[in-house]
Amino acid sequence: MSADKRRRALIFDFDGLILDTETVEVEIWTEIYAQYGMTFDMEAYQGVIGSSGARGFDPAQPLVDREGETRSVAEIRKDFLQTALRYCEKLNPMEGAAELIRGAKADGYLVAVGSSAAHWWLETHLTRLGLIDEFDTIVSSEDVENAKPQPDIFLKVLENLSIPPEDALVLEDSNNGVLAAHRAGIRAIAVPNPITKGQDFSLAAAIVPSLAHFNPDLYF
Repeated sequence: MSADKRRRALIFDFDGLILDTETVEVEIWTEIYAQYGMTFDMEAYQGVIGSSGARGFDPAQPLVDREGETRSVAEIRKDFLQTALRYCEKLNPMEGAAELIRGAKADGYLVAVGSSAAHWWLETHLTRLGLIDEFDTIVSSEDVENAKPQPDIFLKVLENLSIPPEDALVLEDSNNGVLAAHRAGIRAIAVPNPITKGQDFSLAAAIVPSLAHFNPDLYF
């Protein structure tokens, strides 16, 4: 940490950064679509990764629109989430994630999660991974009016931690997340995963291949 002892914060996205749930979710949607002879629209899905709530594309909607389908969007999404949970509860943290979280906390950083996911999803996985107690605050889309790419989630994290944006650094895997950080006035480091590696990260302060050996001190 800097010699001036100002509190610094690392703000982590969750899906696709701490746990590679995004690869699993794409595989599940692709398999569901294939069962009905349909092709999953990966291009449309790229636009909503990292976001939540009112979105331009909901993977459940084309299934609902299928002739003969009797389930609602909510019912299809519930079935999908149950399947995703079964798959994702077997995943280990992404490379370097757990080490960075624990190391940053030990070095005196404030550590936070700022995610568009629901609290139950975040807390279920972070508890299983033994990481939940490392975080000083966990902010979900449920805590704010607008999810990413709007800045509300990251602004709420700053409020909870009582720090200005210049003393924070966001770690994100998606364009929506980087854009949200930019709108909140916080620098973002992009860490693309196999699903997001082709996205536009031009607003990021840097792009790194993984969290392994990442040194946040270099950015303060």
